[in-house]
Amino acid sequence: MLVSYQWLKDYVDLQMGPEELAEKLTMSGIEVESVSSFNPGITNTVVGKVLSVKKHPEADKLFIAQVDIKDEISQIVAGIDNFQAGDLVPVAKPGAVLPGGFKIKKSKLRGVTSNGMLCSAQELGLELAHDYGILVLDQDYPVGMDIAAALGLDDWILELGLTPNRSDCLGLLGVAYEVSAVTGAPLKNEFPELSTAKEGIQDLVEVTIIDEDLCSRYSARIVKNVTIKPSPLWMQKRLLAVGIRPINNIVDVTNYIMWECNQPLHGFDYDRIKDQKIIVRKADAGEVLVTLDEQERKLDESMLVITDPSGPVALAGVMGGLSTEITEQTRTVLIEAACFEPTTIRRTSRNLGLRSESSLRFERGTDPEGTIRAASRAAQLMAQLSSGQVVNGVVDEYPIPAAAQVIPLRRDRARKIIGLDISDQKIEGIMKGLYFETEESGNLLNVIVPTRRPDITREVDLVEEIARIYGYEHIETSLPRGVITQGRKTREQKLEGLAKKLLTSFGLYEAITYSFIHPRQYDDLMLDTNDPLRNVVKVYNPLSEEQSVMRTTLLGNLLNAVKYNANRNINDIRLFELGAVFIPTESSLETLPQERQTLALVLAGDWGRENWCQKPEQVDFYDLKGILELFVQKMGLKNCSFTPVSHSTFHPGRAAEILIDGEKLGVLGEVHAEVMSRFDLEGKVCAAEIDFSRILKYANIHIHFNSLPKYPAVLRDIAVVVKNTISSDRISREILDTAGELAEDLTLFDVYQGEQIPSGYRSLAYSIVYRSRDKTLTDKEINDLHQKVIDSLVKKFEAHIRE
Repeated sequence: MLVSYQWLKDYVDLQMGPEELAEKLTMSGIEVESVSSFNPGITNTVVGKVLSVKKHPEADKLFIAQVDIKDEISQIVAGIDNFQAGDLVPVAKPGAVLPGGFKIKKSKLRGVTSNGMLCSAQELGLELAHDYGILVLDQDYPVGMDIAAALGLDDWILELGLTPNRSDCLGLLGVAYEVSAVTGAPLKNEFPELSTAKEGIQDLVEVTIIDEDLCSRYSARIVKNVTIKPSPLWMQKRLLAVGIRPINNIVDVTNYIMWECNQPLHGFDYDRIKDQKIIVRKADAGEVLVTLDEQERKLDESMLVITDPSGPVALAGVMGGLSTEITEQTRTVLIEAACFEPTTIRRTSRNLGLRSESSLRFERGTDPEGTIRAASRAAQLMAQLSSGQVVNGVVDEYPIPAAAQVIPLRRDRARKIIGLDISDQKIEGIMKGLYFETEESGNLLNVIVPTRRPDITREVDLVEEIARIYGYEHIETSLPRGVITQGRKTREQKLEGLAKKLLTSFGLYEAITYSFIHPRQYDDLMLDTNDPLRNVVKVYNPLSEEQSVMRTTLLGNLLNAVKYNANRNINDIRLFELGAVFIPTESSLETLPQERQTLALVLAGDWGRENWCQKPEQVDFYDLKGILELFVQKMGLKNCSFTPVSHSTFHPGRAAEILIDGEKLGVLGEVHAEVMSRFDLEGKVCAAEIDFSRILKYANIHIHFNSLPKYPAVLRDIAVVVKNTISSDRISREILDTAGELAEDLTLFDVYQGEQIPSGYRSLAYSIVYRSRDKTLTDKEINDLHQKVIDSLVKKFEAHIRE
């Protein structure tokens, strides 16, 4: 935001220089990034009065002027004669320096001496509208006056680095309020009285707001019988000072008021509006508008437009339409001053690649209570600069009136937060200096915050205002106090670190994927329609549909990672991700979802690399199961088991649940062929997903030392024939439970189906290691214990012992 120091003085009675003002604003929280002179480098150039003009005797295109520059009468040869005797013009005397380092010298042109140069606006560094020839000045400048002072080039430009919440300072009046509060200088915010014609506006224009949630207010005024011409020099100079190119008196007024009041305006050619009806609505899909830059814009239903009965005439808050632009033929102007919903303007501006000073202000929010004042101020200036007449009255559609906030302020609380003993009178004085009205209510001070300050919504915001206006420099520096404790990781952090370390040591690589996903993932994973994982948290303002919901599973992202690598000829993939999934608790937006730590693994391609003594083998279900078995063992989980399960994401008969004491930890399996097809994958992929929060619950990473055994072990084998429906895990648990502490180890070393085994049955062969830590076991003790194991298997599973 560029602020002209001289322009700012119109609204606040400043008694300090620009550098001191910049320091005070910066110390109050409004950072001034730079202070620079508006003078482009003009020296020794003054206001001169033309006494006479005649043709050069030796050149048809040269003219000789006699010019009074107060100290002397100078003869100057000019190349154009758009001036006459009595006009005031800029005179660069010999020795003068003009913008660009151009030096003026005394010279002779076709035998005639020229003591300097008459200057155009461009030669003075001013890009004025309709610039042609020598700049002819107004008649109220004294002869010999320095041209920089006469043109207001002795101005200083302050560049403010505003934070997004301080949208009120995007207008000079807002900056003036801030300067008044910081310096105590009185505010001058009264505008000249508006004179209007007798004709009323109500019969001239009709305004209808269809989408009231996107346009909370729309105010319109009309100025008739205008004459389009360049703006006066003072207005053009002010616009140039803040980086705006002058165009004509009507357009310049809208830009001037935007910079003055922080209220973007738009001027329509009233006679080009069909039926004199303004309609504010969303664009229809595929609707087209040719904007002022003569570009055809294809609109969509998210964009807000200003229309008449024939179609769009402007993109609300972004850019006007070519069909109703102000031209030299315009005689009646309709002034629009509106308040649009910021998100809509931001989205429209971004989607169309149209960013302007107007859209910037609407994106950050404008004051709905300021529309009529800005429209009336614009009408007054248009009438003044174009010899027009302001039609009486305002059309004001205000479906959603804004109310000033009343915030209770605890002064003791403010003093405690700031750390200074600021008196009640001083606090109330600061509020009044900010032009906030106050009311006493017991121990509270009720502060009425005007609508121009949308950044103040809570008591702590008022405390911040008190601190910065009182002066941050008054707050003494102090060292932090408190009990110093040694930082250490929590149990959960240690377990997460251990889990990642283990999985990487198993040959897996960690992946980190987005928490936002496409809802199509749930269909690609073939989850049942009533699966709880389909209950998701939706993002209300997503960057795209690809990231429109928060994930409830990690599997989809990991399968996409496999696809991404496979597309780049990386087929042997071993990935894991340990991250949060988001489970909605209620439909209300005010209730945060549950963030549950989840671990997912995926294997694809071959395991190992080919060398002279071995060939790589394709990964399968048992590779993944082996990794998880070792993982839960290293995490200190006991009594874990794997049970066959049917799951829509995994291949039938190749999926299992992981259980601990009967509680489900997760699921693993070979990914279903249809899921593979939907993710555009080939070969075999195995995946698992585990509720890591339950691993945290049962994990035990404390290391217990056991001494080496003193007594010998005894190895016994046993082969049992059982039904195919009985899992090896159940047999193993029964053996260990029956043998108790004397069973030191158990290994399944053979599974057989074929001859000598009935159909529907299989033979499972186990090796059991018996050992006592207290004594050497006798043959009788071992035989009795082994028989007890056999009897238990026969009784519980109807097992047959193979001899």
